[in-house]
Amino acid sequence: MSKTMGTVDKALILLEFFTVAEPEWGLSELAREAGHDKATTLRLLNSLMRGGFVEQHSVTKKFRLGRNILKLARVREASFPIASVVEPVLGALAAETSETAHAALGSGTGMITIGIAEPQRSTRVYVDPSQRLPFHATASGIAYLAFADDRTLDGVLADGNFKKHTSQTVRTADDLRRLLAETRAQGFAISSRTFEDEVVGIAVPFFDATGQVYGTIAVASVASRLTSEGERSIAAAVRKAANEVTTTIGGEVPDEIRDGKEAAA
Repeated sequence: MSKTMGTVDKALILLEFFTVAEPEWGLSELAREAGHDKATTLRLLNSLMRGGFVEQHSVTKKFRLGRNILKLARVREASFPIASVVEPVLGALAAETSETAHAALGSGTGMITIGIAEPQRSTRVYVDPSQRLPFHATASGIAYLAFADDRTLDGVLADGNFKKHTSQTVRTADDLRRLLAETRAQGFAISSRTFEDEVVGIAVPFFDATGQVYGTIAVASVASRLTSEGERSIAAAVRKAANEVTTTIGGEVPDEIRDGKEAAA
């Protein structure tokens, strides 16, 4: 059983290498990136192709995501609509802050972006919708972990995979714990130049009907133009937006986030 699950895990992880920036992969490059030999990678890809999750270009022989990915996405949104809920909230948030607003859901290895709204200005932060946001290096990830259950948090801390993205990235479990405690106390996360050198992220989680953290609403700002006053203003706007999403999906806003004392101070 464990061998089967290990194979499934390896196959699913391959799907994460397909992004907007790199939508197609050759066998050799994908094997090298995933850390497998070519025979293992091809066996995993063949399994994904049989399920319709990956397909191979007839001419270039490169691999790309298959059509069944779209089917699953449609089923997920029809059964548990969330993208349609956050879309208008993000649009209003981007207009209010004049910065890029985005929403993400927590998964086993990071945050998955489900919505993006960009402001009407030439210089703005670009958020890749296909890029998984690391828990330890982004405001979205920190905000999510700060209110996650013990099992989720312990898994991230035990993994210890705190990849360095910039000189400001959190690198140890102890530093991450301190940052999560600060985030819980103030009700929002702020990450300055921790994932990209010129980006500051501010994020607040939203919650489902069971009281569990479900995802995050965030604003990504160009670091050089963000003042302390601007941070406070954006934090208050993001908090309001996240609370709106929580209420819309039938959740309950925790006191730490409802009060908003620090964000509005």
